[in-house]
Amino acid sequence: MAIKLFIGTSANYEDRDAELVYEYSLRRNSSSSLEINWMRLSNQRGSFWSNWNTKGWHTPFSGFRWAVPYLCNFKGRAIYTDVDMINFHDITQLYETKLDDSVFGCKKGQRFGLYEPCVMIIDCEKAGEVIWDIKKLQKKRNSHEKMKQLILSNETYCEAIDPLWNCFDGEDLPLNKIKQLHFTNMPTQPWKPTWYRGETKPHPREDIVELFWELKKEALDSGMSLKELTKSEVLYNFIGK
Repeated sequence: MAIKLFIGTSANYEDRDAELVYEYSLRRNSSSSLEINWMRLSNQRGSFWSNWNTKGWHTPFSGFRWAVPYLCNFKGRAIYTDVDMINFHDITQLYETKLDDSVFGCKKGQRFGLYEPCVMIIDCEKAGEVIWDIKKLQKKRNSHEKMKQLILSNETYCEAIDPLWNCFDGEDLPLNKIKQLHFTNMPTQPWKPTWYRGETKPHPREDIVELFWELKKEALDSGMSLKELTKSEVLYNFIGK
């Protein structure tokens, strides 16, 4: 079984350290094969990832998550996550989480309604009945906000997953208790992506920062390589903080 995993990331590889660490940790811990799809803006004519209306987005990939069911031809299951994560546990178990009659599986939280969409299990067939048409998603300035409002405040659409799969910056938990760590506070992300336009600060947990750089070294030693950093190939038009 190959798990379809869609990861939202930056266009010009500003998050390349995070991509390397996250993919390395995912593959190291997974008992299933992973089909990883990087979701990044493009300026190539005809690309699915070009000509998205990103005004109002806080990241270079905010609205991409809603395209996952379309990309899966509205069949089967898929997982969406942001790029700024470290995996500690076999993601197969997340993939196999029961959704009952729900469309999405997300962590309970209050930032965007009742649920957090940074890690989502998606029933792609059912999602086709909920999410806007792909052209509308791409062109409408408010499509990301409208999808959040529609889905994340609706108990009918969402099922709560184990919150340890979306653990915000450690949450004072020991590392061996976390299933997936999310560097959700952008000012403190260890790799300091240049697309983020706000103030940067040190991360409050030195053990997490040390682990991030250790995993980067392990990934490179294992034969993985960093993607080449590009210079403003894609010009951004979003909030960035």
